[in-house]
Amino acid sequence: MTVLLVTAFQISKAQYVDILPYAGYQFAANVDVWYGNTAGRLHFNPAGNYGVGLDLVLPYSDIAISFSFTNAQTSISFRENFQPEAELFDVSQQYYMFGVNKELELDNDRIRPFGGLILGWTTVNPDDTDYPSRGNVTKFTVGLRGGIKFFISDRIGLFARARMLLPVQWAGGGIWFGGGGSGTTLSVGSSIISGDVGGGLIISIGSK
Repeated sequence: MTVLLVTAFQISKAQYVDILPYAGYQFAANVDVWYGNTAGRLHFNPAGNYGVGLDLVLPYSDIAISFSFTNAQTSISFRENFQPEAELFDVSQQYYMFGVNKELELDNDRIRPFGGLILGWTTVNPDDTDYPSRGNVTKFTVGLRGGIKFFISDRIGLFARARMLLPVQWAGGGIWFGGGGSGTTLSVGSSIISGDVGGGLIISIGSK
């Protein structure tokens, strides 16, 4: 509720709002884990992703308050030390990110580079038919993003961007989907560093 109220307040104060539907590519990520009593490495496979964002550009400044939602369907595998990699199951990942961006002014006002800090949370949902009762995992996430906007007209444009995403330290307990009675708890010993690239359409609303 607090997030919704803050977002509504910022929209009411924004000079204009950029609506940003997009698609992209999420890079692979690895993290050291304990799977039962076995040490090894968990691998998140690369995948396509898609989502939508909002940039609320504040009056008399080039500062934007941002929100984005991203969804990716991928799979995870586990490799015990010195052993072949074994596929585990499919997962979906959702990123809910808020942030502050600085948009740079150039001589050509149709081109606007941007960059900033983002934070929010990541949810991982297993799709494991053997153990359908396995629950999801949600972790606080911080990151950086940067890119460029190119406006074809005052209201329509295209953008490209890249992000680095860091779900905060997963250690300190089992994170993995231990339901179903015979599920195995997986404990993570380091943070996951991930990232993606993408781009899409800009639909700009409000007075510029």
